Amino acid sequence: MAPKKIPSPQGSSKHRLPDLWRSKSTEKSLGILLKRLKQKDAASKSRGNLIEDEALEWLKPRALIKPDDQEDVPEADLDEEVGRVLTTINPNWVADEVAYHYGLGRFVAKPKPTFGKAYPLYIYQGTAIRKDSEEAKAQIAAGYGMVGFDDAGPKRAKVKKSAAEEEEEEEPEPEPQPPEEAKAEEDAVADEEKPGEAVEGPHEPEPVADDLEATAGDVGEEPEGDEKDESKDTGEEVLEIKPRVKKLANQFNFCERAALTYNFPRRSVDTQTIPPPRANYGSTALQCIIFDYYQEDYARKQREKEEDKPKRLRKKTAKHVKSAQQIHDEQLAQRIREAWTILERLVNQNIYDDIAQDYRYWDDPSDEFREGMGSLLPLWRFQFEPMRSHAVCDVQWNPHYQDLFAVAYGSLDFTSQQKTGCLCLYSIKNPAYPEYAVVTDSPVICLDVYKETPYLICVGLYDGNVCVYNAQLTLESSYQYKSDSVRDKHSNIVWEVRWGARLIDGESTFFSISGDGRVVQWAVMPGELQATTIITLTSNVPPIPGPDGTMINVNSCGSCICFHPEKPDIFMVGTEDGMIHTCSLKYNRNYVRSVQGHHMPVYRINYNYFNNSIYASCSGDWRVKIWEDGREEPLFMFELGAAVGDVKWAPYSSTVFAACTADGKVYVYDLNVNKYRPICVQAVVSKKTKKLTRIDFNTRLPVIVCGDTKGTCHVLKLSPNLRVMCKPPKKAQGVDQRTLQIMKLDKLLSLVRDPPYQTGVVDEKFDDD
Repeated sequence: MAPKKIPSPQGSSKHRLPDLWRSKSTEKSLGILLKRLKQKDAASKSRGNLIEDEALEWLKPRALIKPDDQEDVPEADLDEEVGRVLTTINPNWVADEVAYHYGLGRFVAKPKPTFGKAYPLYIYQGTAIRKDSEEAKAQIAAGYGMVGFDDAGPKRAKVKKSAAEEEEEEEPEPEPQPPEEAKAEEDAVADEEKPGEAVEGPHEPEPVADDLEATAGDVGEEPEGDEKDESKDTGEEVLEIKPRVKKLANQFNFCERAALTYNFPRRSVDTQTIPPPRANYGSTALQCIIFDYYQEDYARKQREKEEDKPKRLRKKTAKHVKSAQQIHDEQLAQRIREAWTILERLVNQNIYDDIAQDYRYWDDPSDEFREGMGSLLPLWRFQFEPMRSHAVCDVQWNPHYQDLFAVAYGSLDFTSQQKTGCLCLYSIKNPAYPEYAVVTDSPVICLDVYKETPYLICVGLYDGNVCVYNAQLTLESSYQYKSDSVRDKHSNIVWEVRWGARLIDGESTFFSISGDGRVVQWAVMPGELQATTIITLTSNVPPIPGPDGTMINVNSCGSCICFHPEKPDIFMVGTEDGMIHTCSLKYNRNYVRSVQGHHMPVYRINYNYFNNSIYASCSGDWRVKIWEDGREEPLFMFELGAAVGDVKWAPYSSTVFAACTADGKVYVYDLNVNKYRPICVQAVVSKKTKKLTRIDFNTRLPVIVCGDTKGTCHVLKLSPNLRVMCKPPKKAQGVDQRTLQIMKLDKLLSLVRDPPYQTGVVDEKFDDD
């Protein structure tokens, strides 16, 4: 049968395309065409592979080339399997990591982390949670998750059938036969379905029991025999409850909403102003003109401030306003005062000319015949007539002016206490009268001169207050700064004050220690002193019960303070019970180190100028002790037979120090000459009527100054045997004097140190004669 001709598509739309795919001849021709196409593709692929193999053939070595020195390994060793072990050891792990401990002053090992040497590289948080957890219970209670599932799988429910339903199942009703047109359509649909698919007839009943058994088998549960029989006997039907999934809220399924607001109508408003007048101006700007304008502007601002003040304050300040004539008179008086001061110095130098010559040029010639012994030459005695009944509580040379020293007049007799005190500045150019004197409302107990600005002097008073005086200001202004007598003050006597390092903001600070057991830092702010309690000294006495039954800690009374020369945050304090505590500004709760130094109050602690780990202490137990940091026992101990009021290291020698006692004597020791006895013992005042309280070395001249309980300061000159310098060894002629002093002290300390504490010792012997 010949195939039908295909009409042209341009023909009438009534013609339909014939079914060509049902023709056998057409199917045969198409099969042959597809077979030839497949053969052609296979041939092209094989030719491409051959071309690629020929192009890459030169890259493949034809023979294995071995080097001449290659070792021959047996085949058995080559075939042997070598196991590799992967470890979790981190090669960059620092085993001995250390950190600097400020309290101990050294490096300590850092604690190792709890997870060891393991580092978590990746952590993934899962989304599955346990059903018995609190979160899962909360989700189930809220209605989220899968509903209808239990631990075994989908739930099944048993439904009890009635007798009528059982009869209907036994005798199903015959379904109505569809018409012939419906049958034809069903046959066409069956032909179009894929081969292999089972066609379900609508008249076939579905066995419920078989489906339930299959479902139970898929889930992993098999219905037991008893249950099958029971269901058959009772007529119950097991139905599967399909899981119902709770639809969660989709955060990204949202709808934007917008609202339009009412726009107010716009209006145009026109205004007209008069332009400012214009003028041309020309001038020359000089430095003097600019300065004058600045002065006028400053005066105008000051007037405005005065007008803004209340009337009462303006009335008070109006009394202090001076006229031009008064200012001129004051300037004239200042010039006359300076002239009289120079004239007074000239007269006093003529009166004390022999003492001035001895001060400069005289040395005791008897020292040449007394090896290892020296003497003190008395020079001047400074006394302020209104303060004859006061005691010299502290004395200190000015660090900048070598001929000037400051004296604090107070009272150490607590049975008959003085009501006033005085701060005086004496110069050896004028022994008759102080250069600067200011009377205070309370006795002055201690003082300290600021090294950066030597005209600033901080003092501690008997009533617990502290003050800062400026020697450049007139006496009318009195103190420049003073602590608040109500809030910021000590509740006991201020025994010692010391200037400290500046704050980060640049403010100057000084520290004070008092009998109330507190160490307070005072920051010199503009117009006021700001107090900060650094540490409160605690005593070894156990707490005592208070009036209401609570336990009260007993504080220790501080008596002296001294800062480390190189570490401004480390300081030492002495107490009235003889303890010496090393403290730090960074650890204000505990002591860095504590030593039972003496059995009575510690009056002074002083560091050596050449070795910062060596310091001396004196006490009322008649003893002077030389200590080293880190040791609980002193290196040297000297008993002087009376209460020692002060001890100071010499600034020119590393082994010389001096002490003054209550029996009016001055002791000078040189450890390099004699480690057991002093090289000079000299009575300065009578022990029946006076006592020596303080002593200090001049940093540039070979003189010392001592104060007594009758308000007199004694200046003494050291003999040549008391100020012997080191001679450099033959092999080191260019070594400076400071290095020689350090080496001399290290050699001396090596004789009393234990072997672990030994430092470098010089083999050369120092000859100080």
